[in-house]
Amino acid sequence: MLTDLSWLAPGKTFPPSSEKARIDEYEKNNRLFMTELPAEWAEAFRSISARLGKKLSGIDTIFNYQQLISKKTADFVCGEPPTIETEQDTDRIVRTLDRQEFFTKLYELFIDVSRFGNAVIKYRGKSTSTVSPMFWFPVVDPTDLKQILQHVIAYPAAPDKDGKMTRLYAEIHVRGSFTERFYSFDGSTIGALLDEKQHSTGLDDFAVQVLTNVTSSSSIFGLSDYTIINSLVEKLIWRFSCIDNVLDKHAEPSMSGPQSAMTYDEKRGIWYLDLGKYFARADSSSPDLHYVTWDGNLESSFKEAEMLLNQLYILSEMGQAFADAGGADSSGTALKLRLVSPRIKAARLAKLNNSRVKNIICTLCKLNNINIDYDSLILHWNDGLPQDESEQAQIHTQLVSGGLMSAYSSMKKRGLTDEQVEAELEQIRREQSEQKPIDLGVINYGGA
Repeated sequence: MLTDLSWLAPGKTFPPSSEKARIDEYEKNNRLFMTELPAEWAEAFRSISARLGKKLSGIDTIFNYQQLISKKTADFVCGEPPTIETEQDTDRIVRTLDRQEFFTKLYELFIDVSRFGNAVIKYRGKSTSTVSPMFWFPVVDPTDLKQILQHVIAYPAAPDKDGKMTRLYAEIHVRGSFTERFYSFDGSTIGALLDEKQHSTGLDDFAVQVLTNVTSSSSIFGLSDYTIINSLVEKLIWRFSCIDNVLDKHAEPSMSGPQSAMTYDEKRGIWYLDLGKYFARADSSSPDLHYVTWDGNLESSFKEAEMLLNQLYILSEMGQAFADAGGADSSGTALKLRLVSPRIKAARLAKLNNSRVKNIICTLCKLNNINIDYDSLILHWNDGLPQDESEQAQIHTQLVSGGLMSAYSSMKKRGLTDEQVEAELEQIRREQSEQKPIDLGVINYGGA
């Protein structure tokens, strides 16, 4: 990890050697996400083929479980945006976030959390933009490697006519400000400093914020969801490629029959089978002309593939969410029970990043002249599963009738705005008033 800015200077290699393994891993994961075979996998397949004496014609089928994991994870965490609850003007806050496309960016951030282990977002004026972690270089306290002192965003820029990058752009962020620098660059080595500007952000915190996957005590970088399953997916791709080769090889029809069925071509000097001819058999004991059948004996290969897939379901924490969401006829409870594992994973990521997302929302509101109290802001994370209306209605009815929830809160949890809730409550009061029987009373005329 980086503990100072000595690496960002003329004559230094970019990216710094201490970060190269991390950047290479990010690039590999990005290729997997984009359904591209990593170079090291292709080389491993060629090596296995050479060792087995096989000819590798190419890998045609790539199982992109990695992209599916990232999309499913983001779906469960924020495919349905978290519900915002605050003592301030909630509707105005939601409208502002919607105009900023914040929840779309939040989905992208959790895609990066899954595939890279970290996701980076920075404030730009009154809005935000996402940054690839491949361009993020945190500088940490040498006495506390979990404490970030500076966030550096750096990447090559200004390509020449041949596409070669000639500049290195860098932003050095501290709390309340950042420094913008331009260096000359030859593709691997940082050149002279060309320009430097200071900018104030007016914030009490960094203008760069980072979401994270699971971390360990030895590193600030989160763990990618891909690392634990890459070897399984690589094995699956190789195994099914071998099965494809066997099936393709034996898909071509082959025939067996008597020598008399062959015709000699004197011009080319070869024997060939003319299927347009009639082949007479002397008697029933003469060999017949027939297609050759074969037994590929692929049962063991399919058993291995099944075992690998089961391990993939377990280690990815996705289970059958890969292939089946439970069916339209499943109740909400049954569906949630079937998807316990991915929901637990999503809840873990939401808990790890809840405070950071709250901080981002508060800062974004501040930049748009909306005062919001961090302590009063509550995010209700949803799992993105379709709601069972009958079950939800029953639960809310029991809570309201039991005095554990107000009718107002129940309607808010249904996604209604403050104005819609007030209108709905007023309509309910009006209908109840109209249905109330008229009190005729008893008139006493003085009789006994």
